[in-house]
Amino acid sequence: KVAQQIASDQEVIAFLDGRVQELEQSLANSRMETESLQVQWSTYQTQAEQKATVLTDMLRFERERVQETQSEFKATKKLLVKEVKSCRAQIMALTAESRALSQENDSLKRALLHSNTPASPGRPSYSKRVANFANGASVPAS
Repeated sequence: KVAQQIASDQEVIAFLDGRVQELEQSLANSRMETESLQVQWSTYQTQAEQKATVLTDMLRFERERVQETQSEFKATKKLLVKEVKSCRAQIMALTAESRALSQENDSLKRALLHSNTPASPGRPSYSKRVANFANGASVPAS
């Protein structure tokens, strides 16, 4: 009976030794996998930090560029507004001048057409020459 107990104990010890070896191997594999994953995680974390730095720099650059572009736009707009106002004022002045000259021209034409300047022999009167000119005929030199 003692031999049987010893054999049974040896069988249990052998089983437990095998199980301990399996668990120790599993533990070693888990530790290696954990170390590998920690290295990989560290690499990913470093890459993510580098990407975040690059993106932060890019964002800062783009914001500065947008501010510069907006400043240039505002300056250009201000200049164009001044030019438009100046052009409008010039247009109004030239329009008024054109109307005044047109009225003066009409007055002069009427005055010349109504004046009865006598003509020298062989030459039409001044008012007829102006009328001929107004109708498209060439005026002979005086």
